[in-house]
Amino acid sequence: MCVILNIFPKFYYGRQRIKNNMKIAFIYPPQTHKYFEEDIDIVSREFGVFPPLGLAYAAAINEQAGNKSIIIDANAEKLKLSDVLSRLRQFKPDMLGFLLTAYGFFDALPWVRFLKKETGLPVLAGNVLCNMYPETIMRYPEFDYLIIGPATESLPLLVDRIKKSQNLGGISGVAWRCDGKVVIVNPATFKEDFSKLPFPARHLLPNHRYHAIMSKRKNYTIMITSKGCDSKCTFCHIHGIPVSFRPEEMVVAEMEECYLKFGIREMDIFDPSFTMKRERVFKICEGIIKKGIDIHWACRTRVDQVDQELLNIMSKAGCKRILYGIESGVDDNLRKMQKGIIVNQAKRAVDLTKKANIKSLGFFMLGVPGETTETLNQTIRYSREIGLDYAQFHRTMAKPGTELSKQANDALGYDYWKEYISGCVMEKRLPTPWMYLSDRIIQKSTKYAYLKFYFRPRYLLGLIAGIRSWHELKRYGRSALGLLLSRRDR
Repeated sequence: MCVILNIFPKFYYGRQRIKNNMKIAFIYPPQTHKYFEEDIDIVSREFGVFPPLGLAYAAAINEQAGNKSIIIDANAEKLKLSDVLSRLRQFKPDMLGFLLTAYGFFDALPWVRFLKKETGLPVLAGNVLCNMYPETIMRYPEFDYLIIGPATESLPLLVDRIKKSQNLGGISGVAWRCDGKVVIVNPATFKEDFSKLPFPARHLLPNHRYHAIMSKRKNYTIMITSKGCDSKCTFCHIHGIPVSFRPEEMVVAEMEECYLKFGIREMDIFDPSFTMKRERVFKICEGIIKKGIDIHWACRTRVDQVDQELLNIMSKAGCKRILYGIESGVDDNLRKMQKGIIVNQAKRAVDLTKKANIKSLGFFMLGVPGETTETLNQTIRYSREIGLDYAQFHRTMAKPGTELSKQANDALGYDYWKEYISGCVMEKRLPTPWMYLSDRIIQKSTKYAYLKFYFRPRYLLGLIAGIRSWHELKRYGRSALGLLLSRRDR
C-alpha cells in the first residue's frame, strides 16, 4: 500500500495542522545565462524581467480549489535563499512548488535542495520539462510530486488527496513515489481547456518589477491567450503541443482585470502566433475598444498571418509592437527549416505593420540548416533592408523536443538533454550537423548582426528620440555597452 508523504513540516512542530486547506509556496529562483542558449549573454540578461506565468496559473488553480498560495519571485526581487526562507517561515506552507525548464533546471535544483532540507516540506514541480523527462527528474529525491501536462484538473486532485492522506491512484498527469518506487501516470491529453483555467494569480506577483527592454509603461505583465501551433518548423518544439484557445470574452476580461486591479498599462502576449485565427483577433480587439482598456500591448505572430484590415484594428485596440518570426533572408533556408513562408512575405508584413502605426521586431536565426557564409551575410543584410524597428538574432540551437535536437542527439549518440538533466554531462554547445560553419563563426556573426543593425547613426538617433523614461534609457544604455564589451564565446 502506498504511503502518502508526511507533510508535517518543521514549521508545524508543536502545533496542530489545519486540514481544511493546503498552503503551497511557489518559488521562482534567479535565472542565469547558459552556454547552450540561443541568445548571446547580454541579450539574455537585458531582454526583460518577466513574471513566472506558469507559477501564477498553478497558484490560481490551487486557490480556486479552496487552498492558499504564495509566489516568491526571487528572480525579479533579487532575493537570497535566506530571504525566501524567512518568507516561508511567515507563510507556513504545507508544500513547495517549482517550475522546471531545461535551461533553468540547475538554477532551481540548489534552491529545492536547500529549502527542502531547511523546512522539511515536500516538493511539487511542473512544466514542459516534466512532460518530457519525468523519470529522470524523479531520480532526484528532492522532488516528491510532478504535474505532467495540464494542471487544471490534476493539481487540485493531487493536493486534495494529499490533504486527506488518501491514495493517489487514479489521478492522471502526475508522478509520485509509492513504496519507494516512482509511479508515473501520463495525462489522457496534453490539450489545455482554457475555459476552465482561472486567470493567473497576479495579485501574488510584484507586478511593478517586471519589464521588457522595449516596454515604456508600468506596470507591465505578460499574457497567453492560446497554446500550441499548427506550423512544422524544425527548430521549434511548440508544434507538438495541441492548439487550444482562450475564449475571446475571457481574454478581454483578463486584460480588464489587469488594467483595473493591478495597474497594468503594458503587456506582451506570449502566444506562439496570436493572429492564427483572424476572426478571433477581431473579436478580442473589438472587446478591448468597447471596454476602453488603455493597455499598450505586443504580440508574436507569423508574417503570413496578417493583413492591413487586421493590423488596423489591432493598432486601434492598443497594439504597439508585433514580433515576427522571420528567421532567414534566404528562401532555400526557410524551406529547409519547414517555415512555410518566403522572404517577400516578411517585407510585405513589415510594410503593412508600419502603415498601421505599429512597430515591428524581427526574429532571425543564424546557423540554420544549410547555412553558408554567403547566406549568413544575406540574412544580416536583409534584417536592415526591410524596415524593421527592432531585430533579435539567435544562434540556431537544438532545443529539447525539436527535429534539430534529434539530429544533434544522433551526432552525439545520446539524448543530450536527458543526460544533462541527469547530471551526467556538462553544460555545452550541441553539435550542428545541419550545417558546416563553426560555432565560432556563428557566435561572431551574431554579435556582428546586432552591431550592424543597432549602431547605424540614423537608427540610434531615432531610438534615442523615442525614449520616454530614465529607466528605459538605462536599459538601452546597459544593453549597448554590454553588447560592445560582450565575450564572443557567450
